[in-house]
Amino acid sequence: MLAAMRLFQIRLFAKLLELWGRTAPGCAAIRKLRGNRYANLFLRFLVGYRRTFGSFAEAERYVARFARVLVGHEHPDNIAYHSGLADSRLRESDYPVLFYLAPLAPDLRRVLDLGGNVGNLFYALQTELRFPEPLEWLVYDLPMMRSSGAELARKRNEPRLQFTEELTRASGCDLLIASGCLHYFERPLAEMLATLEAPPRRLLINRTPCLREDAGGSEDLITVQDNDTYIVPSKVHNVRKLVESLAAAGYTLRASWPVYERHLWIPLYPDLSSKHYRGFYFVRRDPE
Repeated sequence: MLAAMRLFQIRLFAKLLELWGRTAPGCAAIRKLRGNRYANLFLRFLVGYRRTFGSFAEAERYVARFARVLVGHEHPDNIAYHSGLADSRLRESDYPVLFYLAPLAPDLRRVLDLGGNVGNLFYALQTELRFPEPLEWLVYDLPMMRSSGAELARKRNEPRLQFTEELTRASGCDLLIASGCLHYFERPLAEMLATLEAPPRRLLINRTPCLREDAGGSEDLITVQDNDTYIVPSKVHNVRKLVESLAAAGYTLRASWPVYERHLWIPLYPDLSSKHYRGFYFVRRDPE
């Protein structure tokens, strides 16, 4: 009973703080309270796990105190949700990806779908692009997602869709797609790409939460995403630092767009929280 009341209190207070923080006076007041040691401690207690953390592991340990919610992506509700998306059409936020992918599709031979769940993005894009038969669409995800996705591909007789536990298979790919998943990886994408012998030629990043574009030199923030029955650690990227890190890895930003379908508000940081997610398209520069 007490645990349920505490969860209700956290969610209610976080929502009220979000609504207040979306106003200019509320944002200023929260920033002021955040700067006071004792007020900050009190606010952090009230928002519970809707705070910021130093690492994913710290966030997971804190959320584990709440027995009524589970931590992690392999919750049955998450798998069922993404399996359902395999039968849905493109979402509004998929259309920028479709726009940049359309001229490339006929020549694609290998794609790495980072955090691609059961392959739902492949199925959605396939309805519009009709990918070529030689295509190898590799999904990199957690074991239960890979198992569910492989079974679904078998039932649909879709040999182009394959599943892997090895990120190194992204080496030499024509394209790496990270749609709705980059914020679930604590390790920066530039570092992951640095481990590959031949980094992908192009990157499409979509549906990822970012700090406000005027966040300046603020570091990426680690918080959690509350999905009611399960909670997952999530990174909110500083756009400038994300672009700079990939530029240092040899990529040029070709386009960026807002994603209004979703937002990940940080109740104690309304001055940094963005009202929407973002998407990016990068192309690797030719060696000089």
